[in-house]
Order: sequence, then C-alpha cells, then structure tokens
Amino acid sequence: MNAEKKKKGFFTKYSSQFWLVVMFEFFERGAYYGMMSFLSQYFVDTLHIPKENVGEIKGVIQPLLYFLPIIAGALADRFGYRKMLMTAFALLGGGYFLTSQMTTYTAVFAALVIMGFGAGAFKPLISGTIARITDESNSTQAFGIYYWSINMGAFLFPLILVPVLKSINPAYVIIASGICTAILIIPTALFFKDPAKQREVEEKARERERTGLLQTLANAFEIIYSPIVLLFNRMKKSPTWKYIVIVLLLVLLGFSFNKYLAQPPAVGKFPAVGIDQGGKTLIFTVNRNMQKKNPYKLEDRKDVPDLIDLIVYKPGYIDRFVEKLLRDIADNPGLKPVTAAAIREYIERSDRKIELIFSAAPKESSAFNIKEISAGHFRVLLKDPGNYRDHKEALLKEIHKTPELRGITMKDIDRLHDELGSRSFFLFFVLSLLAIGLIIVALSFKGSARTAGPDVQSRGFQVSMLLVPAVIIILCLMPGISILGKIICSVIYFSIMSLFMIDKSDARKFADHGKFLLMIVLYSGFWVLYFQMFDSVLWYVQAYVDAASVNNAVNGLLAVFGLKINFFFDVEHVTVINALTIIILQLVVSSIVKNKKALPTMITGIAIGTFGLAMLAISTHIWVFMAGIVIFSIGEMTAHPKFISYIGLVAPKDRKAMYMGYIFLYGVFGSSVGGIVGAKLYVHFVDNLNQPRTLWLIFSSIGVVTIIALLLYNKFLVPKKVGEIPKQK
Repeated sequence: MNAEKKKKGFFTKYSSQFWLVVMFEFFERGAYYGMMSFLSQYFVDTLHIPKENVGEIKGVIQPLLYFLPIIAGALADRFGYRKMLMTAFALLGGGYFLTSQMTTYTAVFAALVIMGFGAGAFKPLISGTIARITDESNSTQAFGIYYWSINMGAFLFPLILVPVLKSINPAYVIIASGICTAILIIPTALFFKDPAKQREVEEKARERERTGLLQTLANAFEIIYSPIVLLFNRMKKSPTWKYIVIVLLLVLLGFSFNKYLAQPPAVGKFPAVGIDQGGKTLIFTVNRNMQKKNPYKLEDRKDVPDLIDLIVYKPGYIDRFVEKLLRDIADNPGLKPVTAAAIREYIERSDRKIELIFSAAPKESSAFNIKEISAGHFRVLLKDPGNYRDHKEALLKEIHKTPELRGITMKDIDRLHDELGSRSFFLFFVLSLLAIGLIIVALSFKGSARTAGPDVQSRGFQVSMLLVPAVIIILCLMPGISILGKIICSVIYFSIMSLFMIDKSDARKFADHGKFLLMIVLYSGFWVLYFQMFDSVLWYVQAYVDAASVNNAVNGLLAVFGLKINFFFDVEHVTVINALTIIILQLVVSSIVKNKKALPTMITGIAIGTFGLAMLAISTHIWVFMAGIVIFSIGEMTAHPKFISYIGLVAPKDRKAMYMGYIFLYGVFGSSVGGIVGAKLYVHFVDNLNQPRTLWLIFSSIGVVTIIALLLYNKFLVPKKVGEIPKQK
C-alpha cells in the first residue's frame, strides 16, 4: 500500500529521465531567452551593426529555429535521441561562444546560424522524449511541467543573470549562454538513455540497414508535401478534378507572374513641416523608442540646419505635457512661441506620405516630376531610374521646395529608391512549387515498379533532375529578389525532389499526414496573436499606455520594505508578465485539464487568450492592459501544453520525434504571418488612423476564426476517442 502511494507522488510518478530532460529544457531556454533579451541592443550599441541588418539576422534565425526540427526529428528517429542531443548541445555551445567573440555583421550572422542549427536540432528531442515516456494518464501534466520549465528559464535568466553580467561586459551574457548549453553534454553522455523500448531499438537497427541518410531526409519532408500527393491522387481518380486543377493552376501562375512583373512604388511616411515660424521651422516626428522620463524631446536636424525636430514618443497622451512642451519651445533659440491649439492641430496631421515610382511615360526634359495626388500624399516619378544617382541631390532640393516635405532627408530618398526593385514573388513561388511537385509525383508514379519498371523510374528521376535546376537558374536570373531569398527558395525547390524517394503507395498514411498538417495550420492562427507580444503590443505600450500608476504602486510597495528602487515599467516587462503568469499558474491549470479531451481544451484555451487580447480594445489604462496580458497567458498555458500532448499521443510510435518536430511549424506560420500582418495592420489602423481599438478587435476576430475552424476540425476530422483519458480502475 505504501509503495502504491509512493508511486502516485508528484515527483515519483515520473521517471528520472523525465526530470533530466526538463532540466535540459530549463537551461537551454534560459540561455536562449537570456541572450535574446538584449541581443538587438548589443548588436546596435556594442557592435554598431545597423538596425536593418539586425532585422535581417532575426528574420533568418527565427524561422530557422522553427523549421529545422522537421529534419532533426527524422534524424533522431533514425540515429537516436542521445546522439542528436549531444550534437545539438555542441552546436549550441559553439554557436553562442562564437557569437560572443565575433564583431562583424557577417561573422556574427554565421555564428548565430550555427547556434540556430543547434536550437533547431534540440527542439523536437525533449518533447519527443516526453511523448515516448508518458501515456494518456499523465501526458497532459507532464507537458505542463515541460512548458513551466520553459517559462521559468525565460523568466529567471533575463531577470537575474543578464543584468549582472551585462553590467560587467555584455559579451559575458552570450558566453554564459554557451556555458549553460555546452555543459549539458556531460549529463547527456552519463545519464540520458534513448526513450525507445528494446524491441523498438532492434526494429530501428534493422531499418537503418535498409534506410540510407538521403532516404531519411526525404522521409522528413513526407508530411509537409503530403497535400501534393493527396491532390495528385484526387486528380488520378477524377478527370474533372484533373482539368480543373491544371486550368486553375495555369491561370493563377499567369496572374501571379504578371503581378510579379509589375513594379510597385516604394512608399514611405516622413515627418512633415508643422509650424513655419520664419526663422527656424518646427517639424514633428514619431519615434516609438521608449523614453523613461519624457514623452518628447526637441533637437536640431543636422542635415537641415534651419529645422528643429519635435520627436514625440507617446502621441496618445502628449496633451498631459503640452504646457511643459510650450515652455521648451519658447526657451529654444530661433523658435517663436506657439499655442497649444497649434501643437494639437499639428499632431493630428503630423505625417506625410511620399511614394517613389518609375514612370512609363516618354522622357521629358526633367529627370523627375513631383506632384501631390491627394491631401498629404505626394508622388515622385523618376523618368530614368538608371540616372538616379546623378540627379538625387537636385531631386532632394526640389522636394524641399514643397514646404510640407522639408523634413525628408537624402537617406529617406535613397531608402525608397533601394526598395523600388522589390517584387511580389511569394504567390508565384508557392504555385510554381506546387506545379513542380505535381510533375514529380506524376513521373514517380509512372516509374513505380508496379507499372513501368525501374528503367522508366530512372528516366523520370533524370527529367526531374533537369527540371528543378532549370527552375533554380531562372529564379537566380529574376530581378527584385534578394540573394538570401534566392538561396532559401533554391533549397526549398531542391527539397521537393524528396517526393521521388517517398513511398506514396499508402494513401491512408498521406490522408493522416494531411489532417495533421491542417491542424497545425489552423492552430497557427492563435500564434499569430501570440507573436504580437514581440511587435505590435510593444509599440502600443510605447505610444498609448501610461504606466505611472503601476510605477507608483510598485515603488510604494518597495518603500514599505525599505527598498529605494526607482522601478519603471518598460516594454520588456510585457514578456515578463507572460512568463510569470505561466510560472505561477501552469501546474494548477495542467491539473485542472489533465483529464479533459485534447482539442476541446485547446479551443477553450484559445478562447481565453482571444478574450485577453480583446481586453486591449477596452481601455489604454495600464491595469486593463496588464489584466489582458495575464488572461491571454492563461489561455496560452491552457492550449499549448495540451496541443503538444495531443500530438505526442497521436504520433506513430516509430516517428514520434518527426511528428514532434513538425509541431514547431506553428512558429513558422505564426511568426511570419503575425509579424508581417501585424506590422501592416498597426501602421494602417494605429499610425495612420489612430484607431488602436480597431486593431485589437481585428486580432480578436482572427482568434474567433481559429476557434470556429478547430471546432469544425474536431467535429468532422478527429476520431471520437482521440485524446480521451481512460477511466482509472
């Protein structure tokens, strides 16, 4: 009886392997978030890397982290978890250390790519291990503990370790991240055991003799390309489907290519002249970098001597400081006193939009032409873009003749000119990839041993080997695509060759893969909301949320204990609120939902999170904002561990790690779609229209659509007993 009770204890109900991998997750995530909490600042302030280049680095590393688990999971199923873990920790430790030592953009980028490979390889191994060593009776709580450890690392490292090390030497933070991950090689080598049972180990050993490395990598793409196989099977069964798909694909390819050929104008928003006072001129600029003491500042424009820039950091409550602002303007040499009404009127019409476009009209005597096409919207037509460099100084002088555009600099115009070559390539890329995939599947079916024999199969593969490189060569010749974009697209084009090596005979298997992939895509809708925590939510805090009451409350509480610390709520505290809420409540929430069905619980969590984000539309008050973030975090901790647990339960036993690798696609979709869509919506509804409430209602509607889609998925595509917890005897 005592032994039975002991088994049911919180710590003893899980094996030592479980607690070992939870410890791995804590240190790896602590190291990652510790570095990421100040990395952008380190790049700009210490290494003097331009912000645009910092954006490029993060734009590559983040999707890399979420995409690599697909390959890493397949390799772990093939070679074993222990070997992959040791490889991941070696890459992580080495990548972090190299990042701390590099000082140039290229070298830092390369070092972080090494770190990214390590992090991407690590991601599916811990969740895959937990999926193997738990069952339906304890899987939900186990993944709740796992998720709790992630947030504990994300909370403690940035809060305690980073400030101490950063005050000594910023590079020490990154070195500490390297030490925290590299040292994990030792317990992995001494204590970690592959979670597969002995029978599975023997089966794997026999399979390795039959399956080469290339075949293993090809199998890794089996799930992601399953929709192409399903579509081809549908076309084979129905001639009507075949003709509809072919015609529709050709029409869409033509439309997308024509859209790609069209050269869109480069559009930018710039500070406009506000109050022309005869001597010096006051202009207005919005810069959302948080200022701790003042929501604005006045400074001379170095590029235009007679302009003085009024930089506003929080337009939403500038009225509270308007009297002080008027005094500062009056005290500034060269500026005449102005009225509060003039300041308010100017703030309302602060920005002007200017677009640069190549003109298709015949050349005229002037190399450019400037005209106002609507109120506050100016268009610059370049007659001969090739001679831009020769005429850009004259162009800037002409622009400054328009009083409302005197705040524009040469750097602004150069940036617009550089953006003119950008093209809308994404749709054409996706459609061309689909067309190539269908061709490869058709050739591989023709060459299958059941129909035409190995000779035809070999010829089909040769045709594909000519087709894909030819498309890549065309891609490299196409204008308006960055070198990095061409490299990434080329790698993806080559990956579709895996369709030739994948066994496509089991139609049911691909149907299951398709359902699995569809659920990840639907679930990604929630992560479009989550990734706003790193972009639009932070901009919103900077511009609209007054944290004075929180600052006073915290400082007053600290004073009660005799601590004289001047606390100031800053943007990084948004993620701290998120992590702290999960740390406090995760185990409680996991206990509540541990015996609930998976998908209904996920849907409930998404509904809670959606309501939390919708609260931001109620008020700009800091306490309402914090309550919204806390409620969103409760929704996140309800939905996400159950999602990971659900995938672990439905994944085939021999491909646990591969399935657990694919679940991180929610990060690829959520971060890319959320980042792009979120930024565009924020600029339109907040920067342009000053309607933050509309922005949060739109994001809340995305959450509602996600809930409806998952409800339909749960009703029509999920087996009735999946995710149910068996009753204990």
